[in-house]
Amino acid sequence: MNHKQLLETLSDIKKNLSINRISAAISVLENMAITESSSWNIREDIAKIKESYGYLCRYALDGVDDPGRNSVLDNIKESITSIAETIIRQSLSKTSPMQYYSTLRFENIRSDSSIRGLLENYRKDIATLGMASFSGQNDVRLDDGSSLRRSLEDMSMRIFKLVWTTYPMSEDDESALSDALNDDAFPQYFKEHILSAIMLGNLHYYDERRMILLGNTYMSGGPQLDIKALCALLLCMWMCRDSISGKRFTDMLASLRECPQWNSDLKMLFLDYAKTRDTERISRTMTEEVIPTMMKLRPDLNKKISDSMFKDDISATEFNPEWEDLLEKSGVADKLKELNDIQADGGDVMMSTFAHLKNFPFFNDIANWFLPFYPEYSSVSDIFGSPTSELLTIIAGNPLMCDGDKYSLIMSLQSVPEQHRRMLLEQFKSQGIDLMELHKSELNPESVSRSNVANKYVQDLYRFFNLYRRKGEFNSPFANPINLAGIHCLSEDFKDTDIIRAVAEFYFKRGYYTEAYDLFRVIMDKTGHDAQMLQKAGYCMQQTGDIAQALDYYQKSELLNPDNIWTLRRIAQCHRLMGDSVKAMDYYRRVVDAKPSDLGATLCLGHCLMDNGLYKDALNCYFKVEFLDENSHKAMRPIAWCSFLAKDFERSRQYYENILESQPTAIDYFNAGHMYMALNDYRKAREVYVAGVKAEDDGTNKYDDIMTADRPYLEAAGVDGLIIDLMIDSVLSGC
Repeated sequence: MNHKQLLETLSDIKKNLSINRISAAISVLENMAITESSSWNIREDIAKIKESYGYLCRYALDGVDDPGRNSVLDNIKESITSIAETIIRQSLSKTSPMQYYSTLRFENIRSDSSIRGLLENYRKDIATLGMASFSGQNDVRLDDGSSLRRSLEDMSMRIFKLVWTTYPMSEDDESALSDALNDDAFPQYFKEHILSAIMLGNLHYYDERRMILLGNTYMSGGPQLDIKALCALLLCMWMCRDSISGKRFTDMLASLRECPQWNSDLKMLFLDYAKTRDTERISRTMTEEVIPTMMKLRPDLNKKISDSMFKDDISATEFNPEWEDLLEKSGVADKLKELNDIQADGGDVMMSTFAHLKNFPFFNDIANWFLPFYPEYSSVSDIFGSPTSELLTIIAGNPLMCDGDKYSLIMSLQSVPEQHRRMLLEQFKSQGIDLMELHKSELNPESVSRSNVANKYVQDLYRFFNLYRRKGEFNSPFANPINLAGIHCLSEDFKDTDIIRAVAEFYFKRGYYTEAYDLFRVIMDKTGHDAQMLQKAGYCMQQTGDIAQALDYYQKSELLNPDNIWTLRRIAQCHRLMGDSVKAMDYYRRVVDAKPSDLGATLCLGHCLMDNGLYKDALNCYFKVEFLDENSHKAMRPIAWCSFLAKDFERSRQYYENILESQPTAIDYFNAGHMYMALNDYRKAREVYVAGVKAEDDGTNKYDDIMTADRPYLEAAGVDGLIIDLMIDSVLSGC
């Protein structure tokens, strides 16, 4: 079977398991093993599972009471899935060109491919360099032995790839990794790197031992390592939500809930993962709006800079207010302020900037995408000559960039002249002072730092799954919104809807209405309805085009808060969109009665009255809008058309002549043509119709459609049917 067929077979097995059709799943598994010529030990394992399930069924049907039956059944299901994935993995590892399997093949032919053995060798080499004691800090320096340092780096990369591709993990593998993650002899960056390898492997094949390692590290890993472990664990739980099972995992999850920061960390990471949904929009704003506009402004800015900078002028270095005026008028200032607010809220505004700096050879190695930034790394220190370089130290401590972006910046500086580096150093120094002051002003700096670690790690993960040159070989967790509340085993943790509400409000605020609605619905199912929640659910449905469902929510909100003007307007709007102008008219009238100054509602009420043939009342609404808001001209077109329908052709003519003098549309020309037809001024009517046809690329077809649709109005205005036909033919033929 090819890759696609193997995955379809696995899906079939999981589908049967989900509805407890265990025998059917075993049968599919047996056929899969035969087709792929699996080894005798796999077939023997399948036979044992089949036998165990047979005993379970027999005892159950005999009425034997077995309190551990559910646990046994879960183990059987887990074993069936594990064997199926093992068969797939063995089949693909033979010939698949995917990086995962080519790496696996490479490790399989090496005699020293042992996680414990490589970790012990790494530990010995660290000790050789005089690095036997670490306090979990990132300021460890390899002062000598550059060849051994590079050997250590190579070994670290190999350990990463071996941990990534090992499946299933043995008890010894789990023990060795657990020891390393808790051993102060291993540097902090190495531990964080290994955590990412544990996570990455689990996204290919679910392994309970990996989940246990991540969970235990969260509980005992210490600052920074613990929050990254939880980031990785939650991502695995989301991607493997249909595979999670096992008593060890259940017990570990119970222990996680006893951690004092569990609830706050869960809320924080739910928000961080939700924010990745906004990254593409932010990047699009930067690349399609801000940067092009800035490029257009560049000549003007250069001129003003050159005009204002004189060496003998003591004020030459002052900020020129004219620059700000340029930015304000162009709209860039508002966009920059919006992006600044988004960044302050944890949004990823750096993605578009650094996406183009991931083409360095450094990023060809998958392990480097997950490598925590540390100045001692040879690819970094070689560029600056010393890991203690002032600029390098400042970049390392910059809290606004994730680790991958720091490496991108360093690589890009390799060819930058020294004077430009000094300029960059001064800029970073200035920024560093501002950030330090901001940090001092925080009420809880430790919590802010913890949040920043999580936020930047999530950004690193997002960059890998979206920018890595072989990203197509990975099932990206960010392809769809990450909804931690949708993970079954975490349902207990989301009984308090505050976490869900925070994420829902984020989606709602950013305009992701489908995601917001899904979470609002969860909240309403858990806590019941309130008027505001119903309003927001309705608004989400309206924005996604489900007008009937939106109307239902708005009407429920009206029952709880009958006099809310916002709700009444939305109900009226939905009725009008659904073609019920009578009900829409009633609701708009309620809005206008409650708030006579609402000219928007007054205008819409006029439209509904006109739709129902109440032309006199409609005109009264339009005249009110025109009188109270004489500068907007919003009522001009409605008055002109309504006057035509009311057969007040002279007033209609006055208004249409004004409209045709100020940027008319094709529809304006066509409607004015109708008015001239009603006045029997056919030559003028034809002239105006022709102007309307020329006003649009597809004007001929549009004119034909308009004349067909508006024929009843023309006939009601007293225009003879034959005249209408002759006019249409004349305009279309160009006679």
